Amino acid sequence: MQDEYLPERCVLPGQVSAAIQTIRQLIERGHALVMTLSGGKDSSTTTLLCMEAIRQVQRAGQRQPQHFVSSSSTGVENPEIEANLAAMHEDIEQWVHANALPVTVRTATPTPAARFVSTTIGRGTLPRFVENGAKRTCSTSWKVLPQQRLARELQGLSVANGHRETVTVLGTRLDESPTRGASMRRRGDNAQTVNRNADGFLTLAPIAQWSEADVWDFLTLFLDGQHAPFPAFASAGCVRRMLELYRSANEGTCGMFMADGAKAPCGSRFGCWQCTITGERDRSMESMLTSDSRYAYMQGLNDLRNFLVATQWDMSRRELVGRTISEAGYLPVRPDVYSLAMRQNLLRYVLTLDEVETERAEKLDGDVASGRAPATPENQRMREPQFQIVSEADIVLIDFYWSMHHYAAHAFPALAIWYDVKVLGRRYPVPRLATVPKMPIAPKRWYRVGALDEQAPADGLRDYQAELWNRYLHPERPLGWREVDGQRVCWFDEADGLEVDASAAVLFVEDFCEGQMPLRSQWHHAIESARFWLNEEIIKLPAGMAARYQHMARRGQYFAHVAERLNLTPAELDAHLVRESISDVEHNEALTQRASTVDSESAAAQFDMFAA
Repeated sequence: MQDEYLPERCVLPGQVSAAIQTIRQLIERGHALVMTLSGGKDSSTTTLLCMEAIRQVQRAGQRQPQHFVSSSSTGVENPEIEANLAAMHEDIEQWVHANALPVTVRTATPTPAARFVSTTIGRGTLPRFVENGAKRTCSTSWKVLPQQRLARELQGLSVANGHRETVTVLGTRLDESPTRGASMRRRGDNAQTVNRNADGFLTLAPIAQWSEADVWDFLTLFLDGQHAPFPAFASAGCVRRMLELYRSANEGTCGMFMADGAKAPCGSRFGCWQCTITGERDRSMESMLTSDSRYAYMQGLNDLRNFLVATQWDMSRRELVGRTISEAGYLPVRPDVYSLAMRQNLLRYVLTLDEVETERAEKLDGDVASGRAPATPENQRMREPQFQIVSEADIVLIDFYWSMHHYAAHAFPALAIWYDVKVLGRRYPVPRLATVPKMPIAPKRWYRVGALDEQAPADGLRDYQAELWNRYLHPERPLGWREVDGQRVCWFDEADGLEVDASAAVLFVEDFCEGQMPLRSQWHHAIESARFWLNEEIIKLPAGMAARYQHMARRGQYFAHVAERLNLTPAELDAHLVRESISDVEHNEALTQRASTVDSESAAAQFDMFAA
């Protein structure tokens, strides 16, 4: 279909016009589009096709729904990809405004509790390595679930405004990989008709049959405005940014842009900078670091990723205490999640990376302002920090988790490290270590805890001081405490998920760093800061999940009290747990004996007419 705005020497290829026509028909039938945009070549292509279909409907004077560009930000994406996506969002918003198109840009983010810094540094959950990466739970938590939540919200908005359900436009292609192609065929994805996916959303894959060469041939048309197949948000600068990223991640070459001869692949995969599923190396990141000095600021990120891989089998960095009490009153003892010491080191490393990046940006800002460095577009961008791994809200959530750990030496344990790096200026570069060889994990053993009362008391989140003071400090509350499974605990509020009041977090962290609290907090037990975060409602618990956090608090406090009673250091307590625990076989015998005892007591009660 030739339109009057096309240059005479540029006729829309059949597959391009067919894709636009298919998308346009969906709009004319009343469907809103949700364009999934990651900033890569494929999703950029589908977004361009959709935007042109929307523009054509607008030019024809036809009524259409509000459409959406949907992206995700995990917080650990390659910073250059994040910057490219942000620039693309800006290009789209300017284009939409200039052409009065009904399009809104939205970004999905993981919940605070699902972020990398919360799960790995806060709770100690291991990253997804090659051996345990079959189910990429990180991708599910950071991308899939947030995008599903956003998709449900956008569909609700569209239907509420009197339009048909949304259609999610995907940038997937059959020839991306055998696995991707098989999955698409199994789902029935195609370029001509919509398909309802397993989550119930309508989807369309308009470039399903396109090859990688087709995608690049299409995008390169926008490098020169005279050859563009239609007006679009994708300026020459937009496409050039993308081209440079793929070239840099592909050892500085991209055969798709050769005028003649066979075209070599140019489909580098850009993952999260901390992704450990790629194995020993992140080839695309390493290619960027070696191909151009302007990417040198990301070296520390790659070092941290390699550190995680190198220490995967270092069992000295693992936690021994399990999480679930068995029916016989035992906790498992076996290397599991990261130890508190490992998490503390990781926090020191990432905070140092944040500070070093801030210092780099400040230096360049001064150089540009004074004329020592040219005010090029690239330098203007780099005058701002290109990443921040840990925010004030993140450090509060990490502190909440650590405050319930038995090896935390005092209250506000994570904020103490924040103060150490941010205020005192100490720096902790990521060490470069030889990879620890794979080794068998010690067999599971079991340590007797009863109901977390075998050797020491533990009341977890109960706050006696707050019970006395809340009637004066928080008179609006009906009580000064809450109850969980019959146990009195500190006051807490609830939300849909584990939430952090970001504004309150910033204010408290600032106050902490400016006063006497870094010193005074060392006089208090760690559990006191966990109670503080809840009582002051800076952290809200997931609705109906308070018992889980009370168990975490009691477990941590129990072992802290055991160490205090027996006068044990952390290393000595670990040795005590192994020495005083029983084997898996002995634990099974204890379970059998308990079951037999319960059955006997139950049978006796049935024959006793006076039994309670």
